[in-house]
Amino acid sequence: MKKGGLRWESHVVNVAIRPRKRQPEQATLSNDYLFFRVMQQKAALLPTLQRVLPELGIVKICQVVAQRHLKATWQSKELKLDIFAEDQAGNQFNVEMQVANEHNLIQRSLAYFAGMVNNQLDQGVKYRDLKPIYVIFFTRFDPLGYQHQFERCRIMAGEHQPDRLLNFIYLDVTAPIAQVNPALQRLCEFIETGKVAPNDPFILKLEQMQAKAKMNSEWRDEAMKINLREQDIEYRIERGIAQGIEQGVMQGTNKTTLKMIRAMKDDGLAKAQIVRLVAQSRQISEAEAQRYYQMAIAG
Repeated sequence: MKKGGLRWESHVVNVAIRPRKRQPEQATLSNDYLFFRVMQQKAALLPTLQRVLPELGIVKICQVVAQRHLKATWQSKELKLDIFAEDQAGNQFNVEMQVANEHNLIQRSLAYFAGMVNNQLDQGVKYRDLKPIYVIFFTRFDPLGYQHQFERCRIMAGEHQPDRLLNFIYLDVTAPIAQVNPALQRLCEFIETGKVAPNDPFILKLEQMQAKAKMNSEWRDEAMKINLREQDIEYRIERGIAQGIEQGVMQGTNKTTLKMIRAMKDDGLAKAQIVRLVAQSRQISEAEAQRYYQMAIAG
């Protein structure tokens, strides 16, 4: 689709599968913590980017920063990029592993892109000299919510400019894309299942790097703390739902439901998730759950 000087390109393939949870000892690179610990190493990131974006001809990664923080002003929201990298041509990359579907992928992508653009301008770059930015999400769910697995969205600045300034790439590692890129398919399979392609040297190397990362005691302790924190959030959500059902039946009021919604919002859940959970727990329509959500926010 073309409008003005911009072009939006889309490439879609195949069906997604809902993600499964794994115990830490069974973790593959679909574990977001393990993913960024491995991908912060150039030996892992360079071949990964080459498989995701073969058309760029990337031969060297000049810098990699794990957990890069971007903040435009002291009042603005701080952005944390799992992996930030730049290649020999100045192309900039943000690479993320997103396990849970928080229904805000487009918004997050735009926020990360804006932060990376602002960071370039902070360095004195003129608008016309902005370098292309690639925001890449590996996911374990249907990326954009309409049952497709691979999505590549780009906006080109002008009909005659070859550089694609804004590039969003979404990859669901749970669904096959062999017909798009066999090498990328093998990478996605390894990320999701740990399956090793014996004739693929990079996947064999990636397996070794994954094993080494798991053996790092400092990383393992940090990963365990993150896992416990996530489990605590899940417990609070489940407890809130259970209490909401029990007290709602006993008291015949919506007070507990409103408290449950506020608690889930405080825990960082997206609006769509809260509405869905309320609808399921109260056995009501999502439209009615939406009404409860508005009441909770207004109160």
